[in-house]
Amino acid sequence: MLQVNQIIDIEGTQHRVLWSSPQATYLIDINDPKAFPTLHDNPERLLRQIAAEDAEVTTDPYLALTMAVVESGSRAEEIRNRGWGIISEIANDAAVLSPKSRGALISQTVEKHKTTKQTVYRLLRRYWQRGMTKNALLPDYHKSGAAGKKRTQRQKLGRPRVNLAGVGCVVTPDVERLFRIAIEEAFLNKKGRTLKKAYLKLLTLYKKSFGPVPSEEAPTYRQLGHFYRREYKPVEAIIKRTPKPIYDKDIRPLHSTSAAETLGPGSRFQIDATIADVYLVSAANRKRIVGRPVVYVIIDVFSRLVVGIYIGFEGPSYASAMQALANAAENKVEYCKRFDIEIENAQWPSIGIPDAILADRGELLGHQVEALVSQFNVRIENASAYRGDAKGIVERYFRTIQEQFKPYVEGVVTGTKVKKRGGKDYRLDATLSIEDFTRMILHSVLWHNQNRVLEEYDRDIDMPDDLPSIPIELWNWGLANKTGRLRSFPHETIELSLLPRKRATISNLGIKLFGIFYTCKEAVAAGWFHRIETGRPSSITVSYDPRRADQVYFLPNGNPTNYWVCDLSDRSRRYRDMSFWEVWRKQRAERKTQAKAKADANMSEADLDATIEQIAREAEAKKPKAIGESKAARVRHIGENREAEKEKERSTTAFAPKKQAKPTKGEVVPFRTDQASGDYRFPDMVETLFGEDADDE
Repeated sequence: MLQVNQIIDIEGTQHRVLWSSPQATYLIDINDPKAFPTLHDNPERLLRQIAAEDAEVTTDPYLALTMAVVESGSRAEEIRNRGWGIISEIANDAAVLSPKSRGALISQTVEKHKTTKQTVYRLLRRYWQRGMTKNALLPDYHKSGAAGKKRTQRQKLGRPRVNLAGVGCVVTPDVERLFRIAIEEAFLNKKGRTLKKAYLKLLTLYKKSFGPVPSEEAPTYRQLGHFYRREYKPVEAIIKRTPKPIYDKDIRPLHSTSAAETLGPGSRFQIDATIADVYLVSAANRKRIVGRPVVYVIIDVFSRLVVGIYIGFEGPSYASAMQALANAAENKVEYCKRFDIEIENAQWPSIGIPDAILADRGELLGHQVEALVSQFNVRIENASAYRGDAKGIVERYFRTIQEQFKPYVEGVVTGTKVKKRGGKDYRLDATLSIEDFTRMILHSVLWHNQNRVLEEYDRDIDMPDDLPSIPIELWNWGLANKTGRLRSFPHETIELSLLPRKRATISNLGIKLFGIFYTCKEAVAAGWFHRIETGRPSSITVSYDPRRADQVYFLPNGNPTNYWVCDLSDRSRRYRDMSFWEVWRKQRAERKTQAKAKADANMSEADLDATIEQIAREAEAKKPKAIGESKAARVRHIGENREAEKEKERSTTAFAPKKQAKPTKGEVVPFRTDQASGDYRFPDMVETLFGEDADDE
């Protein structure tokens, strides 16, 4: 079955898949400015065309737009969000694809948002043709010059005044600074003051800064309001102006839970983490205990199929959650092969990004959540605090998977670590490495996906009686009979978009992140590493994979379709082939070693200073008093004195070998030999060694 959002080239015309099911497929020509969704009631024919190479799946030409990073508060973001607000309720409704029901839905939208049919059709066509994400509604500012750059004001902008005399105040950076101070001190606080109070505060600050000015030349309330709307988000104002208890109780958004309806495989994923109840050892040195691993699991709500996993030592956080999400979009055959587990695609077929993800609040509240929402059109559903039951499916799986390995491994957490009389510390029994544990969990996941019978599975009314409640069977049946909602994107783009990011500094030594230096050919070509100032940036934001410290990635314009690969430089070669966790552990050990060495050096330097001081005092005591000789005379003979000392040094340091004593005569000891013949040669041992063989010769 075709995947939603794929681009198919049919006889030279590119079409996007808008809807896909075994019975029907909707396509749209992405280059026709007047195109409408086209129904193909025989999807099998399209698949046969692709198989026969009469049609082919091609790269999405709007992928860069889909991945574009939108500046917060920009005009482009405002246009995108306004358009999305108009069509969001019908954009993903299958009914709008059909000409029979499209007109009524668009009429309702026109009436609700007080707009025109032309606007709604234009927005829908733009959404369908350019990637089916919010970013598809972005204006094409990249085609015009100086996009997003702030203009320098030399005169007042806007229409000329009609009622008030004078020209008005030019909003310079200094005036903007006063705007910001007035807003943050008088408006963005818990006192409930209005923006008018902030304006009065602004006038006071303006008079103190620029002296008495005519009232018609002072900043206006309208200018302050425009600055506030441009620089501050409404949500930011609500949070800062509302007491926290009231915000949490009456204002904060309410989110859905896993009980919401799912349309099929890939409609909703649940993600959660646990710290496994087992201690592991280092693979390099199995005597070294390294602690308990973190296990992230992502499960498809419809089928209960485990679609993604992360196992490592990174604590439950955004960084490790993103690695689990990247794994969900990864080819599992290649992933399992890294752990010497051979499988086929049919054994673990889940590859893609879902419609919605339900997670804990702390895990998906990072800056890259914008990548999931805007670039991949994923809804983020956050469970309420202290409501682990909202993710009951994945929570129950954690208990199941741990019950499988606990009876067979050592180092399992049991009760307390305090040793009783005759007891022992279970941590000392640890035997598994992280690789061993990962292979064990992967085998459990594969068994769960292919064999676990879900006895309490809530079956749909249309599920046949002969369909077993096994995750892989439910997944395959859902793809064949329900709506497959997995979204197709290049795995490399997904993984790079979701990698954690960090600010790195730049010097002539390279790009420095976590104390490690990197270099890349693009930066070298740009002159960043020259030892004179060449206009290089002082710092950049780079993406990094915690599992591999050999490379980091720089996105020049924030777009993951265009990135620079920065390789480890020779200056940091000691970190080659390490993970960042190993790097951080090594750096901590090195800091401790250096601190101890420095403390010892300080102590010995104090002894050195005392010795030098003692020698100086002794020399001072030996200094004779200058009596009867003038200072000029003492200085005049420095050269002669130096020559005399030099001759003295030469005579004392010249090489003079010691005379060797004459050798004494030693006693002559004669060799044992045949006295009669006087033969002093070495004896012939052939007869002794070879016996009869020697006689034969």
